[in-house]
Amino acid sequence: MLTKFESKSNRVKGLAFHPKRPWILATLHNGSIQWWDYRMGTLLDRFDEHEGPVRGVAFHPTQPLFVSGGDDYKIRVWNYKQRRCLFTLHGHLDFVRTVFFHHEAPWIVSASDDYTIRIWNWQSRSCLAVLTGHHHYVMSAQFHPTDDLIVSSAYDFTIRVWDISGLRKKHSAGSGGPASMGGLPGGIGGGSGLPSGLAGMSSAAFGSSGGPGGRSGNDDGRSGGGAGDLFGNTDAVVKYVLEGHDKCVNWAMFHPTLPLIVSCGDDRQIKIWRMSETRAWEVDTFRGHYNNVSSVLFHPRAELLLSAAEDKTIRVWDMQRRTIAQTFRREHDRFWILVAHPHINLFAAGHDSGLIVFKLERERPAMMLHQNTLVFVQGKHLCTYDLATGQEVTGALVKRGTGLQPAPRTLSYNPTERLAAVAVAQGQDAGLIELYHLDRQDDPAKLAGHAAVFVARNRLAVLDKAAGFIHLYDTRGTKLKEIKMPNHVAEMFYAGIGHVLVSTGVSVELWDVQQGVQVAELVNVNNVKYVAFSPDMTQVALLSKHVITHCAARTLTQAAVVHETIRVKSAVFDGPVLVYTTLNHIKYALPNGDNGILCTLDQPLYLAHVAQDSITALTREHKVTKLRVDGTEYRFKLALITRQYGAVLNIIQNSNLLGQSIIAYLQKKGYPEVALHFVQDPPTRLDLALECGQLDAAREAADVINQPAAWHRLAKEAMRQGNVLLAEHAMQRVQNMQGLSLLYLATGQTDKLAKMMAIARHRNDPLAIMHNAVLLGHVEERVRVLIEADQMSLAWLTCKTHGLDELADQIAQRARPGITPEAFEALQPAVAKVQGANPELLVPRRPLAPMVDNWPLIESNRGYFAGATGPEASAAAVAAVAGQVQQLALDDNWAGTADPAAVSATSPGGADAADAEDADGGWGFDDLDLPAVTPTSAAAAAAAPAAATTATASGADALAAAYTSLPLQGASKKQSWIRGSNRAIDHIVAGSYETAMAILNRNQGISHFAPLRSLFLTLHAAASAHAPGQLELPIARNWQEPDALRSLPVQPLSLDTVTSQLFPEAGRLTLQNKLPEALALWRYALHALVVVADEKPDAAATAVALAREYVRGLTMELARRELEAADPRRSVELAAYFAAADLDPAHRRLALQSALLQANRAGYLPLAAHFARRLLDLNPPPAVAQKAAQLIAAADAAPPNDALPAVDYDAFHVLPVCAASFTAIHGGEGQAKCRFCKAAFKVEFAGAACAVCQVATVAN
Repeated sequence: MLTKFESKSNRVKGLAFHPKRPWILATLHNGSIQWWDYRMGTLLDRFDEHEGPVRGVAFHPTQPLFVSGGDDYKIRVWNYKQRRCLFTLHGHLDFVRTVFFHHEAPWIVSASDDYTIRIWNWQSRSCLAVLTGHHHYVMSAQFHPTDDLIVSSAYDFTIRVWDISGLRKKHSAGSGGPASMGGLPGGIGGGSGLPSGLAGMSSAAFGSSGGPGGRSGNDDGRSGGGAGDLFGNTDAVVKYVLEGHDKCVNWAMFHPTLPLIVSCGDDRQIKIWRMSETRAWEVDTFRGHYNNVSSVLFHPRAELLLSAAEDKTIRVWDMQRRTIAQTFRREHDRFWILVAHPHINLFAAGHDSGLIVFKLERERPAMMLHQNTLVFVQGKHLCTYDLATGQEVTGALVKRGTGLQPAPRTLSYNPTERLAAVAVAQGQDAGLIELYHLDRQDDPAKLAGHAAVFVARNRLAVLDKAAGFIHLYDTRGTKLKEIKMPNHVAEMFYAGIGHVLVSTGVSVELWDVQQGVQVAELVNVNNVKYVAFSPDMTQVALLSKHVITHCAARTLTQAAVVHETIRVKSAVFDGPVLVYTTLNHIKYALPNGDNGILCTLDQPLYLAHVAQDSITALTREHKVTKLRVDGTEYRFKLALITRQYGAVLNIIQNSNLLGQSIIAYLQKKGYPEVALHFVQDPPTRLDLALECGQLDAAREAADVINQPAAWHRLAKEAMRQGNVLLAEHAMQRVQNMQGLSLLYLATGQTDKLAKMMAIARHRNDPLAIMHNAVLLGHVEERVRVLIEADQMSLAWLTCKTHGLDELADQIAQRARPGITPEAFEALQPAVAKVQGANPELLVPRRPLAPMVDNWPLIESNRGYFAGATGPEASAAAVAAVAGQVQQLALDDNWAGTADPAAVSATSPGGADAADAEDADGGWGFDDLDLPAVTPTSAAAAAAAPAAATTATASGADALAAAYTSLPLQGASKKQSWIRGSNRAIDHIVAGSYETAMAILNRNQGISHFAPLRSLFLTLHAAASAHAPGQLELPIARNWQEPDALRSLPVQPLSLDTVTSQLFPEAGRLTLQNKLPEALALWRYALHALVVVADEKPDAAATAVALAREYVRGLTMELARRELEAADPRRSVELAAYFAAADLDPAHRRLALQSALLQANRAGYLPLAAHFARRLLDLNPPPAVAQKAAQLIAAADAAPPNDALPAVDYDAFHVLPVCAASFTAIHGGEGQAKCRFCKAAFKVEFAGAACAVCQVATVAN
């Protein structure tokens, strides 16, 4: 038993696996329901609405529902997305033992201690039938996986099989299928209108039961399926009564595929019963438990039984040999319930102190890769797979015997002699090594050992874990030498010629087996299970359960450690990057320990090889699979940490890396300017721009955000960099008066400081007036504020201190009552004392030259990516920002002007500075002396001050300076289209087909691009103008935009174009019966929808569904026309499937006419009448309607023809049709779908290309 999850709780009475998610529900004896994620080992939620023990629980197979039943006589239906109980079903009069959903119909079956079984409709919340017949507690009841049967077991020592086909027919009639079945009128206790003790009573309540020895049915051995109950009800009747147990029968269930039933009971026996159409009988009995057997089930994929009992054991029984194959025992816990996962190899058991999720055997394939040859065990054979050609060859037979056998653990391959050493575990420390020749079917040489690896051409190292030795053998099995290991060894791995790695549980050691010495050791590495070496054998990854340790292969020097929350399954190297899988992801790890996710998995994979974004792996079914992933992210990060900046720039320009993970990574590693290239979110752009000091990008983000916090941060960073104009603009946007005053003081702009005081006066803010007056040294204004605040003493002292004696006398005369002029005179000695000390007045010094431009900066290298990630700040834009003053005051001389230059002109040199900024244009050419060019008036005005203070450089020097300072060529329009868009069509018109394919693969699931080649070329050509001389001019839809980085490509194809042009034309061809041309055009429309599906996702999904129906329907119609005369039954079948397609009414009428004619011609008159009735519903022309009515009348009058072969078509329950085989997909067969167009297929076509769209893969 391989334990995958274990929980501790109260006694577990019921369990249920979710069919798709890694969830399990456990019902406890204390009345609680626990919802566990067994993969993560976490409790997701608990539900406590039941009163008393909860005994039964089940997940719905498709809906977000589960049902539970307990000792409070109630059945509750829950929605786990809403995490609440939706409703409660009342009707049982005693404990509810089990509850189960039907696999198709909206039904629930429940078994109760009130001697009844009830069938409920959970959609109408009503009871459909009450099955009575058991004479004691009903312990369990379950639906058959595919047929209309129920099996129940009871305390009356019997098992009963119930036929509910009548119930299905009754509730499917008139509703079109089981999904819409309604309930019956509720009677007493939610029943069917009859008293609860009689409703749905079957013949089993009054009929005879089978005799001893396990005989079933009536006394003459026939089944009782045709008899009705007391009231003539045949909805649910007893088909078989199975007797053979000597005590209570605790559990009974059907085999998933065979006509078998297994049961167990308090007589400690397990019985297998076989059914036929007319009777059922006992096949075998298994004895071995020492106490009551609580639960039993068939193994879904092997001829095994699993049983759980109160003797504290789980036993595995071999059905062929009728023996116990394995026994798992707990010391103190009795087992109460046992369940199997519906799709994967997992089981769960509930016991007195919790639950356990386990497997019976390993699913990891034994494999080894040598160069391009993958050797692995598949079933009972050794197989080889050539990575280059994709050819798989079956080799030697692996002798595994019959029954339950342990799977091979490891495999080591010797390419020279074509030998494979397969290790099979046989206990905790024991094992067997079998040596096979791949090309011969000889009996293998067998050696005792736990693991084996070839360390040379003719040398095999075998680990004897129990004895603590490594034995060295030749290829004939002759022992040559042995090495005593100083520590206990748990695992051994190949580590190059003549070397092995051994895991001791707490460390890893590298040994030279030729010399018998230890070469290196790495401590504090716990429980290493597997290793992966780089192709050059210089790096090794040590894989534990949740930890990956990356180290040097020869010295075992640790380089990095990666921790995972879920189990690590396998790993391979792609160069220096480790690609590994967990239970649900493919991930990567860089040499420095950074890691990320490549893709998500539905089922675990075991990696064998990774190259050029192509992954070769083995599934749990030991089948080779290939898939493609986008490794651009880890190549980008690797180039960044290895400082290969050329590769970094190449990836930036030619790929479409997106996501918060890459942004956070770049920010963490100190490359915010690179991260800024990938970000569109304004708050994130602001953070990154401020971090890397790109004020132009920060200002753009702040404009979009327009929040005070953003402007405050921008102003702070602008001040730090000395960008006075941008800081002023940011402060004005948030009306930061104090900040502006301080800025104007620091830059000496006293005129603007005076305007700030005027603004404060207009806003009637005394504190701001005083603040600005102090900064300006305006004593009179300070005195005025103090007088208005009725602070006469302070106003008088201020006047006296600054020599304003006349104003001081006026203040003394205007003092408020109670303060006399004599009181002011008493302060005169104190003032004289201060003045005698020669103090300096609190008046700021006048600036010699106010600063109206940004602070000068020293030119420096901003980094390798400065030119690649964005343009420099535009000086003209900064000048415009400086000129924009918000409505802070009503003063027309400053805030009311609309001319940006007017503001700067009010300060010394302001006009010249503004003109210089405008002439510069943002390229940073202020200090260049360009060659002689006729200047404009604005340029002459800007150059005049500079000419007065600088010497004139020679023409050659000026020209050289100009050319050496010219900016580099910017990105082309097509490159900007690729960088600035996540839509595949934009990448196609730009000619970047690889990135377009990656986007389509990621978003639409497209994996076959050959059918899209002509569409790609057409769209690319439509986005450019071509002139003679091979000149190509990209066409932008915003062609007026001068900045290439803001360019947007034309849209040669749109969703409206497809639906308004292609669809009508394809429909016209369909009406004209030009089916091959119509099929080609419908499929072309489907291909066109591939590249425009992200324009309007909801509308595109509707269009894809419509095109899919036409392509599938027309393909079936063309196939029908080819075999019409050869196979009439099949022709009728295909015509019926075509008539069931969801087409437009006009085309559906044609399909129905075709189906009607085919059915009538082949003699299927009832089916022809069905199509005729559907045709009349569409209001056909009068002539067609008259013929349809005549056909209906003729069909109703004609007797049924039972000699005709049956057509696989149900008029009242339309089944999905496989788009590859054109056959109906029944409920129990499973279904696969195309990843793009969602066409239905049978599961056998999973992994193949979709036959409808031809561009996506069918996924199971």
